[in-house]
Amino acid sequence: MTHDPTRTRERLAWIILLLSFITCVGLAIGFPLGVRQFVHTARLKQDVLLEPQQGTPRLQRRGRGPVVALVGPTWDVPPGTVVTTDESARSLLTIYAPGTEPIPVATIQIYGGTSMTLVAARSPRFGASPLPHEVILEVPRGRVRIAVTPAYGRSTRVELHTPHMTAVLNEGSFETRVREGESELTVRSGEAQVTTLDGEEATLVSSQRALAQSGPESLMILSAERNLVVNGDFTAPLTEGWEVYHKDVQQEPPGAVTTETFGGRRVARFRRAGQGHAEVGIRQQVNYDVRDFSSLTLHLNVMVLGQSLPGCGSLGSECPIIVRIDYKDIEGTDRTWYHGFYSVDKAPQDLLYPWDEQIPLRTWYSFEGDLIEEFEVPPARIKTIWIYASGWSFDAMVTEVELLAQE
Repeated sequence: MTHDPTRTRERLAWIILLLSFITCVGLAIGFPLGVRQFVHTARLKQDVLLEPQQGTPRLQRRGRGPVVALVGPTWDVPPGTVVTTDESARSLLTIYAPGTEPIPVATIQIYGGTSMTLVAARSPRFGASPLPHEVILEVPRGRVRIAVTPAYGRSTRVELHTPHMTAVLNEGSFETRVREGESELTVRSGEAQVTTLDGEEATLVSSQRALAQSGPESLMILSAERNLVVNGDFTAPLTEGWEVYHKDVQQEPPGAVTTETFGGRRVARFRRAGQGHAEVGIRQQVNYDVRDFSSLTLHLNVMVLGQSLPGCGSLGSECPIIVRIDYKDIEGTDRTWYHGFYSVDKAPQDLLYPWDEQIPLRTWYSFEGDLIEEFEVPPARIKTIWIYASGWSFDAMVTEVELLAQE
């Protein structure tokens, strides 16, 4: 058989043509798909602020190197950073979405006796991406409270890992406690998906908690503590549960209380710009018999944006935020409990009550108190809760007001 160079050239030409066609089709399809994949999955790191609130928290950046004391706020919190607190320390971790304005996607209160690792904090690079803002945390021991908020029209997903479970937290407020042999997750508001190490799954909604332990069939779904306060997150109009009042206005204006969204969270804001004393606040009639409860905990987040009087005024009673609870004790006596918050240092000659507490300016501060221990005599009935601002000029906010009772 003789070799035909013409036929060889024709076959080679067809092969080159087919390969060119396949390459062209591949590029026509693959390049847009590759660009689409990149647009959907490319990420930017989020800005992270770590602030000491009490005692001396410690951090180890990227999980290696020296452990340093946190004596002031820091933005140098890269992924892998481990934050630890002893029993006397607390800190606040705030994670912001990248953008023109600092909008938080997660606010994490780290309580005493806790170790927490920030594994990741990232957001989509491009607006066309369908992915949420994402935060990944590990809590091997201790207690944290997490507020999850959307930003720039995009949802936020927080993935929480403990030694006994993994939880995916959507928008809302959550608390986890990790003890030896078990992990507990409470949903104050919102929704969470929980998976144990053995693959058991559950979806939690508001006022539910999950208890996960080592071993098979270890997941239990329980009721959370009963919250005796209505509309304490201010997601409903202020008229639902609360009554606005003014008192002792020496000079106009009287001040105002409004609800608004601040940093992705609904808050009640107390504002006044004026001279002379005035008090403006909100109150709620609780009227609940608490004698059968073993614990009664008051929780709220408070921020002071500004105040004209130093401390809590000359007599210690003009704080930019004061919480008051009227109750009847088990002996039938009517009593009142107070706790005030201020940020500006008091003047040397001014007084302070034992219940006045100084907190950082322009920073969310999480207060929690066991009222059964703090009250002079154990309570029989909680009558009224008041939250008010008192003084001359002030600007302060509260949110997540909870009076948690457990049998």
